Amino acid sequence: PRQSDLLMVVGTITHKQAPVLRKVYEQMCEPKWVMAFGACATSGGFYQNYATLLGVDRIVPVDVYIPGCPPRPEMVIDGIMKLQDKIAHERHPILTKAF
Repeated sequence: PRQSDLLMVVGTITHKQAPVLRKVYEQMCEPKWVMAFGACATSGGFYQNYATLLGVDRIVPVDVYIPGCPPRPEMVIDGIMKLQDKIAHERHPILTKAF
């Protein structure tokens, strides 16, 4: 995780997985971005039990949400393009530093 800059959360996240996912996010280098794929990662999906986390945004900040269950290929491509636009228009101190 120390060499990655994009975290793709795909599928259901349980409360048992949450600390591990948070640790992976914290170990990523700056700048870092997060994409949540599908209804399960975005809102917990159709699971309504004590073990399921109701959205990955409760433990890590999410930059792009991709809707659907499962997400259609067009939505995935649209989400990647939205992330590209966000990266292009974002002024990050590490990216704008003069060397």
